[in-house]
Amino acid sequence: MNSINKIILLSILYFCKFLWADEITQDINAKLYPQLESIILNRPAESIMSVATIYSNYQKISSRWIGKKNTTSNIKLIENNPLFAKTAIFAKSYDHGESAQNVLFKRLKYTTRYNGKNHNLSGLMLVPLFQPTKGVILFFHSTINGKLNVPSMRFADYKSQMLAAVFAANGYIVIAPDYIGMGTDYKVAHPYILYPQINVDDAKNMLIASMLYLKKNSYLQNDKEYRLYVSGYSEGSSYALWFSRIYQEQAKFRQTLNQHQLQLRKTIPIDGAYNLTGVMLPFLLTSQVNDMVNRFSIITPWWGTLLKPSLLANVMLAYAHYNDFPIDRLLNADFYKLQCIWPFGFGCNSDENITQNIETFLLSPLKNFSITLSYFFAAILKTDLGIIYSPLFNSIAPLIPHDIIEDKSFIKTMENANIIKWHSKLPVTLISLAQDSLVPEQNSADAYQGMLEAQSKQLKYIKFNNQLITVQSLFGNSIVDHVSFELFALLIALKEIQSESNND
Repeated sequence: MNSINKIILLSILYFCKFLWADEITQDINAKLYPQLESIILNRPAESIMSVATIYSNYQKISSRWIGKKNTTSNIKLIENNPLFAKTAIFAKSYDHGESAQNVLFKRLKYTTRYNGKNHNLSGLMLVPLFQPTKGVILFFHSTINGKLNVPSMRFADYKSQMLAAVFAANGYIVIAPDYIGMGTDYKVAHPYILYPQINVDDAKNMLIASMLYLKKNSYLQNDKEYRLYVSGYSEGSSYALWFSRIYQEQAKFRQTLNQHQLQLRKTIPIDGAYNLTGVMLPFLLTSQVNDMVNRFSIITPWWGTLLKPSLLANVMLAYAHYNDFPIDRLLNADFYKLQCIWPFGFGCNSDENITQNIETFLLSPLKNFSITLSYFFAAILKTDLGIIYSPLFNSIAPLIPHDIIEDKSFIKTMENANIIKWHSKLPVTLISLAQDSLVPEQNSADAYQGMLEAQSKQLKYIKFNNQLITVQSLFGNSIVDHVSFELFALLIALKEIQSESNND
């Protein structure tokens, strides 16, 4: 067979491979889509909870995550540390007037246009049913695995309850997008972290839809200006900072929100990935499994080892979708197919029976952590260039083709998502743990330094000492880290919001 015929044959086989993979994915989707629609229809779209119930739920979450003994000592810290807002969240009882106050939980449906098409999206709206409204908080949630594990689909989940307890119960309307590719928009890929403008535009559309709903239903007045505050955690923190930048730099974007009586007053991003090329990519590629060399100032390698496969999957699925790039050129083939070395691997496929892949598994009704575990087990012992992914080597290098790290288009996309050196005229408070095992503190340090160099004036950086808060872990008590910090960080964000409100 001559070289030309070989090339033709290989091309045919390669094309057939894509058709086969696409056929499997379409077959899986055909089975899963009706299941997801049924779940959405059976989840409440609206609910009313009392502030007393919300506070009680928050206390239960804290005890479950942090431990009762730790919670008691942490409460003392919160009550005495000026960084935290002082609320009745941890009170054992409430006065009659407060216990009668209620918060509306609503799944708001709205439309966003991207990639030339209109998409029907969803998001959580929290409305305190007591007056006066102190302002509107736009909140971008952290990374979630599972298309329906979003705040608007899970009113009783910890993410929704935290937002309700900290912000809504204290008089602020909360707008929290589920994100493109999640919630009711489950059929497309989520533009994860690499595409901030898309996520910010979507948030703007939800804000507009929310204001129209709130005014139509007399929750807000038509002729009154309202303070807008923006915050977010982890993945959402990057979008929050980008929102502030786009609001200030793009006149049309800002004017559209101003026309709906919203004026951005302050932005409070928490523990965000602001430097993708300079911090996050090296962090993902570096194996750090002990404290002998602690380049990224982590507390434990456990969180990185467990969650790096999940972060990688989300990044590559987004890049493949929004660049029409073959996903099998971005991920180890067996990892993409969720094949596990161990037969008891959680949620994995066997060699003979491929029923899911990383992409379709996000449509699973499993909870966030269960899907994360599946990605972890699918990553274990995958090899590339003679190295394997394992608890003893937690670099993502075995899970990706070597050449993608040098691909100019991929690196350029990451560079465009960096948000480090820019000039802000409006107040920004960056919040980060001093040590973070999943999103290194260097992200926040770089953003703070870059914004200072760009002569941002109303800039503040709160670098929180992990040693101050104790939480429970698999191996006993530990100091607070990325996953558990959100429970406390929102109270710091609330204090920053309240301090701005008191300036008038």
